Amino acid sequence: MKRSVYTIGSLVILLIAAFIFVLVPIFAGGKAQKRMPAFGSYDGTEIRYEQNTDFANYVARYADYYKNQGIEINNSNYYYIFNYAFNATVTQLATKKAVKKSGYIVPKTAVNRALMPYFTDESGNYSSKLYKVALKDRPSQVEDMRSELTETLTTQRYAEDSFGGQTPFGKASLYGLKTASTETAFIEKLGQNQRSFNMAVFNMNEFPESEKVAYGKANADKFIKYDFSVITVDDKSKAETIAKRIANNEITFADAVTQYSNKSYSSTDSGKINNKFHYQIEKFLENKDDMEVLKNLAVDAVSAPLKTTVGYTLFRADSEAVQPDFKESAIINTVFSYLNANEFTVIENYYTERAKSFAEVAKAKSFNSAVTQFNAKKVEIPAFPVNYGDLSVMNKLNTSLDGLAGASTNEAFLKAAVNLKKGELSEPLVNGKNILVLQLNKDNVKPEEPIPAEALKDELTNYDASSAQAVLLASPKLVNNLSDVFFKYIMNNK
Repeated sequence: MKRSVYTIGSLVILLIAAFIFVLVPIFAGGKAQKRMPAFGSYDGTEIRYEQNTDFANYVARYADYYKNQGIEINNSNYYYIFNYAFNATVTQLATKKAVKKSGYIVPKTAVNRALMPYFTDESGNYSSKLYKVALKDRPSQVEDMRSELTETLTTQRYAEDSFGGQTPFGKASLYGLKTASTETAFIEKLGQNQRSFNMAVFNMNEFPESEKVAYGKANADKFIKYDFSVITVDDKSKAETIAKRIANNEITFADAVTQYSNKSYSSTDSGKINNKFHYQIEKFLENKDDMEVLKNLAVDAVSAPLKTTVGYTLFRADSEAVQPDFKESAIINTVFSYLNANEFTVIENYYTERAKSFAEVAKAKSFNSAVTQFNAKKVEIPAFPVNYGDLSVMNKLNTSLDGLAGASTNEAFLKAAVNLKKGELSEPLVNGKNILVLQLNKDNVKPEEPIPAEALKDELTNYDASSAQAVLLASPKLVNNLSDVFFKYIMNNK
């Protein structure tokens, strides 16, 4: 198939600078009636969202990228697009300044070589005829291609000099940072000793109903349900005036809600309180002893103004409080919600003690016997090396297994995995909403395949590049006003 300058819509993606490691944002809005302020600056050079600027070009390119990937461009993505484009622009600015300082200029011959693949005939060979036709019919487009390629090659030169490139010198890259042989040997060795485990999983989301009921009965006051209407205002004197007017029948409680309440604790004009349980109301009382005042409030009585987290609140008891019935599933569910949000250690301690008992039975009998007795879930973990954060060049812990989500960055879990001896059981390990007990199954399991040298090289290069970008974006030379300008001038104008 013939390829020409007229059919290279993909060029805009291909010309994204090699030194850019992050995807860049997209949006084509902005206020037309006046110039937007700069989104920031790097080393004194402003970053503006204006036609033909690097920033605007990156935004447009990645808008196309998102669209081509079928990604919906919603409000959230608008911001991400601008944020990534800003980072790319900063990187591009730093690159241009560094290359300019070095005195390097891209040779015209290098640009010509880069152009050739876009003017090839059916056999894949460069066609001077296609180039001449394009030069005659669309000279400005060819010139734009030359300009884009010059910029890309400039960026590529900096990237290769910093992090290496494709040009070899013996077995090493001709350009860029070099990796010490001892470093690669160390990383290769990391993946050699793999260990497999038996694991018992106690899911804390399965906290027994009997335990919920027991906690509820022992703390029954927390789950008393009140029927209050409230009026909340900012200052005490205003609250006292309202209380007097209600007491003197100058205004009804309902009318006072409508006229004065900021409805901080109620969502309707009736003033009905949103959170009705004792433990919920107690949270927004500044003086917890005031809960006794509310507990003793007679039906239809109105309290004196009580200091709350957002001002002063008058409470009216609309009916008698309801004592909790722990035979009702709704109350049991409320207890569990309370524990998860406020006293999760109660659940965690229950399963920790259960896991300790499990380990004792497993030692005395067998792992499988303990699994059956304690109704735990048994998981067999295939051999893996200690690989904190899932380094891509090494084998990884299968975190899709039950109980292991996030375990590759759980230091307690990994330390236990390293130090266990054959047949030993670990102490209970907390991982998310699970308590785990490990038993070493096999040690010194060798990986089926060694780490490919190229994969290791690429991984180290990526780390170097990512570290460089992190340093650049934390530079004192950078002024970042992206969020302020974006939300004021872009989102407000959509």
